[in-house]
Amino acid sequence: MASVKVPEQKVILCGEFGVGKSSLFRRYAFNTFVTSTNRQSTLGLDHFNKEYNVNGKNIRLQLWDTGGMERVASITSSYYKFAEAAILVFSLDNAASFHVLSQHLLDIVTYAENAKIFLCGNKSDLEGDTPQVTEADMENFGEQCH
Repeated sequence: MASVKVPEQKVILCGEFGVGKSSLFRRYAFNTFVTSTNRQSTLGLDHFNKEYNVNGKNIRLQLWDTGGMERVASITSSYYKFAEAAILVFSLDNAASFHVLSQHLLDIVTYAENAKIFLCGNKSDLEGDTPQVTEADMENFGEQCH
């Protein structure tokens, strides 16, 4: 009996170093959370496959994380190639990480022109920090992307 190939959907995480892409990755892949004292930087590329059943069909979701290296010229096009979706991740307590997303967006539309794009403000759980990125900032960014 021939095996049935499960359709794959590649999802990439994009954003600056330290915004929490790897934390999102670990939560999705392993359902774990690493505290800031035990966190290690991602070196190179990391990816994880997970299968889901959607409306009676199996789908394999591939989540890719670069540790903030996706803008390095040697991996840019291969990282984005065949991506079905891109998650732009920024830290709510770091306005600079939000303002550089337009550069990541440019790479997405250049190398993965059909990818669906999602915006993810991370680190909302930090105590005592006032968010430096407002909902209005995020809405304006979304409107500019259309």
